[in-house]
Amino acid sequence: MNAFRNIIKSEEGSILGMVLIFFLVMTIIGTAFLSLASQEGKLSIRSVQRTQALASAESGINIGLWKINHGPDSQGTFSNGSMSVTYDSVAQILTSTGTLATVSKTVSVELWQDHPFNHIVSYNTLLDTSNYTLNNLKGHGIKHFDPLPEPDMAYWYSIADFRVFGDTIFDTPLIDGIYYIEGNLRMKSGSSLIGTLVVTGGIKFTGTVSIQAQQMPDSSLYYPAIIVGDTAETADISGTPLLKVKGAIFSTGYVNFKGDTLTGPIVANKVILKSGVVITDYGNEVYYKYPPGFLGPDIYDWEKYIKKGSWVSSN
Repeated sequence: MNAFRNIIKSEEGSILGMVLIFFLVMTIIGTAFLSLASQEGKLSIRSVQRTQALASAESGINIGLWKINHGPDSQGTFSNGSMSVTYDSVAQILTSTGTLATVSKTVSVELWQDHPFNHIVSYNTLLDTSNYTLNNLKGHGIKHFDPLPEPDMAYWYSIADFRVFGDTIFDTPLIDGIYYIEGNLRMKSGSSLIGTLVVTGGIKFTGTVSIQAQQMPDSSLYYPAIIVGDTAETADISGTPLLKVKGAIFSTGYVNFKGDTLTGPIVANKVILKSGVVITDYGNEVYYKYPPGFLGPDIYDWEKYIKKGSWVSSN
C-alpha cells in the first residue's frame, strides 16, 4: 500500500514538471511571437517612412526644376522640413534628399537646356507661316525663344578664309570656306558655296543659289550656313523660290523665304515663310547642335529639362 502511494506521488511530481515545462515553452513561443510582431510593426513603419521620404525627394526634384525655369538657377537650391535640394549649375545636376524621422532617400537627375538651334524654326517676335511645308523630327519643331543667341562677330572675323569690305555681289560659284562680308551681300543666280556666309548687313538671294554648311574639322559640329550678325532691324535675309540652303540660318533681323527647300534650323528675330517653301531636316539631327561662334548657352536662361535616363535614386 505504501509502495502504491509512493508511485502516485512520483507521478504527481512528473505531471507538475511537465506542466511547468509546457508553460515555459508557451511563454518562450509567446515572447517570440510578440517580438516578431513588434519587429514587423517597426519594419512596416520604416517601409512607409522610406516611401514617404522618396516621395519627398521626388517632389523636391519637381519643385527645384520649376524654380530653375521660373527664376535664377540659384533658386534650385533650397530646403524645408521634409526635403533638401541643391543644384550644381556647372554640371547641371539637381539633387534632392527627402527625410522622414531617421529615414532619408536621395534622388539626383542631370538637366539639359533647350536652345534655339535645337528647333527647325526658332523666333523671337514674329512668325508668319502663310504657306509652307514643315518636316522635322519629334521634339525639334517651331518654338519661341527670348532671348535669341548673340553671334561673336570677332570670332567669325578671326577664322574667316575670305574677308570682303563693302557691299558685295556674288554671281559665280565660290571657293569653299568661310566668308566675312562687312556690308550688304547680294547672291545672284549661278552663285553657290560650300561653307559659311557671315554678313554684318543684309543678304538678298535672287535666282538659283545654293549654300551648304561645312563640318568643323575633327568635330561632329557644323558651322552655320548663313549668319547675319548686325543688331540693326534692317539686317535681314530674303530668298527667292530657287534658293537651297543646307545648314543653320541665323539673323538678328528677319528671314523672309519664298519657296524651294531649306534644311534648318532657322533662327531669327522674325521668320516669314511664303510661296510653298519647304523646311525639312530629312530625319537627321546633324544641324540641331549648338554651333560655335555664338555666346555659350550657359549664359541664357532658356528652359531646362531632365535628361532621359539620368534619374538615380539612392539611400
